[in-house]
Amino acid sequence: MKDVDAFTKAFANSKGKIITIIIVIALSIGGLYLISLAFHPTPNWPAVGSLLLAAVLMGIGALAYLDATRLVLTVDQYTLTLDRMFSSRSILLEEIDGYRSGEKDTFYILTKGGGKPLSLPQNLDRRKELIEWFKEKYEDVDAREREKETEILLGSEQFGSTVEERTARLEMAGKVDKVATAAGVGALLWSLFYPSPYEVMMIVLLLLPWIAVFATWYFNGLLRLDKKKSSPYPSVVQLMFFPTLAALINVLRGYDLYRFGEKAWSILIVGTLLASAVCNVACREAIAATSKKTLTYCCIVALAGLYSYSLLIFSNCYYDRSVAEVFHVEVTNKRISKGKSTSYYLSLSPWGRYTDGKEVSVSKRFYLEVNQEDSVRVFLKKGQWDVPWYWVRR
Repeated sequence: MKDVDAFTKAFANSKGKIITIIIVIALSIGGLYLISLAFHPTPNWPAVGSLLLAAVLMGIGALAYLDATRLVLTVDQYTLTLDRMFSSRSILLEEIDGYRSGEKDTFYILTKGGGKPLSLPQNLDRRKELIEWFKEKYEDVDAREREKETEILLGSEQFGSTVEERTARLEMAGKVDKVATAAGVGALLWSLFYPSPYEVMMIVLLLLPWIAVFATWYFNGLLRLDKKKSSPYPSVVQLMFFPTLAALINVLRGYDLYRFGEKAWSILIVGTLLASAVCNVACREAIAATSKKTLTYCCIVALAGLYSYSLLIFSNCYYDRSVAEVFHVEVTNKRISKGKSTSYYLSLSPWGRYTDGKEVSVSKRFYLEVNQEDSVRVFLKKGQWDVPWYWVRR
């Protein structure tokens, strides 16, 4: 891209127009289909509902097309201007402070006055060329802020008595960050694709968050509870989040609860409060360094609640040694739910507290092996912590 001081450059949206036209055609077809349904209304699908939904779809399509045709970014020797259907914004080139690269190829232009960043649309022609020009002419704001904060960090005696000691400690914390990320993601993948041996996996998932808490305490604020591109501070929050999420997923898909009574709620609340308190005390230096302390405390409590629930259900069901009560019930109906994933359900005749019957989720193999009016067995156990649970077998 040549120097814009000599001429004006316009970046239109021809690629976006093509994509938008395809979307508009799809929305229009959906709208026409809904209009056709309006001429054959049913109690569950009235004509008014069809017409309203058709109007919404076709209206969205029309607005998307008009915005795509109006979208153009112009750069001249003084100004950058972005025109859209409902807005137009101009920024003086001399007022541009720098740029910030985000996730999923997002690119933001920041002004010196600290106003709202300008997001560069994804479908502009020669967008990469424009981004390269910005990178040559302006600073990466994240890199600049990170460098400045690194200087402050290495000048603080909180993390060591000498610059060399502080530098070494920062490098060690960075390595811990990388290991924590790999361990957290690895634990999640392990639990999703090969959850075996189950007991060992669950114990590991429940231990990893506390290793992250210990590391945060050990580094005395050098490891933070958030991670930003503009900050040099490493973080092991991923080792808290991913294993907790993995443990929750496994207990939700592994155990069906019969009743969650007052005792269970008491254990869950006490466990959440204790876990939150320990985490808050151990991570107090990292919490003190955050700008959003209230949000951080709320996130800690929420994560502690999910962790405590996973620990409660796993220990309650896996280590339950009570004798199972067996119910012989009939399969009254079968259905398949398709979405991002496919789920299989059986409707069972009344048993236990389910006087109107109960729909249960089963594996695909179980679903295919059982027919309507077949008999299956439901095993009900008391639970290690008096949280009764059950499972279904042929």
